[in-house]
Amino acid sequence: MPTRNGWSLALAGVMGVVSLSACAAEMTLEAAIRRTLEMNPALQAEDAAVDALKSQAQLDGMRPALSFAVDLENVAGTGSLSGLHSAETTLRLGQVIELGGKRAARQAYGRANVERQQNLVRQRQLDLAAETTRRYIAVAEGQLELQLASRQWALTRDTEASVRERVARGVAPEADQALAQISVVRAEIAREHAEHELASAQFALVVLWGESAPRPIEVNGELLTLPKLPKFDALVARLADTPERAAFVLDQQRLQADQALARASARPDLSVSVGVRRLQALDDQGLVLSFTMPLGTATRSAFAIARNDAEQIGLAARQQAAGLQARQQLFARFQELRHARSEFHALTERMIPAAEQGLALTQRGYDDARYSVLQLTQAQATLLQLQLERSGAAARYHQLFADIERSTASAGVSP
Repeated sequence: MPTRNGWSLALAGVMGVVSLSACAAEMTLEAAIRRTLEMNPALQAEDAAVDALKSQAQLDGMRPALSFAVDLENVAGTGSLSGLHSAETTLRLGQVIELGGKRAARQAYGRANVERQQNLVRQRQLDLAAETTRRYIAVAEGQLELQLASRQWALTRDTEASVRERVARGVAPEADQALAQISVVRAEIAREHAEHELASAQFALVVLWGESAPRPIEVNGELLTLPKLPKFDALVARLADTPERAAFVLDQQRLQADQALARASARPDLSVSVGVRRLQALDDQGLVLSFTMPLGTATRSAFAIARNDAEQIGLAARQQAAGLQARQQLFARFQELRHARSEFHALTERMIPAAEQGLALTQRGYDDARYSVLQLTQAQATLLQLQLERSGAAARYHQLFADIERSTASAGVSP
């Protein structure tokens, strides 16, 4: 099983949906994932569960313990049996001899449980890597939206100053100044909201590292750089090698080990003991041998085997249903991914350039006193809204990409 650092390096490649810049002072996606896998308490709990199952497997695989018994007979009775005159004391050492391969079956069952839990750890690692990626993207989106909000705030302040100067010269009505001031206040509120959203996104990220207090953190994800759209058929092919698919295989192995144990229990175990008996009245002693074998084990074994057969049938049906659902969810996410990419390109290549041109024309028209300040602020707000929509479309694309990468992540990822 790969080490935590190995997983972080591998998963950063699997989940690397945000392009990384070369600024070493900022948090990279790879570093964020590594920190999550090293410090997340939930993953530490899963690791502890693996250790517990390993110990349980060793315990269950041990041979039956020797037993020691002491029997004291014919004491504290009446007549000749009063006191200890006729006492018979027996010391016995016993051992259960398992037949039918029960110990080997228990050992196989224990190994199956350990492997199943180790696969759950792999799933949890992938889940946390994907969640780290999502929260990393949210921080990148928050940083971009704060930049846009700050830029808009500065722009409205410049506009308000220009309007104030025009009003002072008497070339613009005083109402324009009031409208410009409203735009400044709205921009201030929007910037403050962006600051709060970014702080929440940052806290959500550091919580994955076991931190309990919010703190500022800067990521270096280039949100507006989209990774290439994958081929759907290639994604479908990867579904066969996911840890979720492996979980069904491991469950099947566990049920097979359980069935082997049930079949082995059809053959009864033999309990043997040997001891020494001392007869107080005769002042003699002798050996005692004992053999015990339970009856009716075949019937109980048959019921256990029947239960196991039903469980295997149910497992096969669940595996088929899960496979169909995974394919359907992958298709739905892929369609949303395509839509987010189309929306991003429409905003980038058509709508935002048109809004920028419209703002430039409106600005010139306002300078020539052909347009009002209301038209100017509306043009500014339109451009900002389109830029925010592009940021949202890019973030959705990255989030969907991360979800798809998680749902098709290989169970055998290695550094």
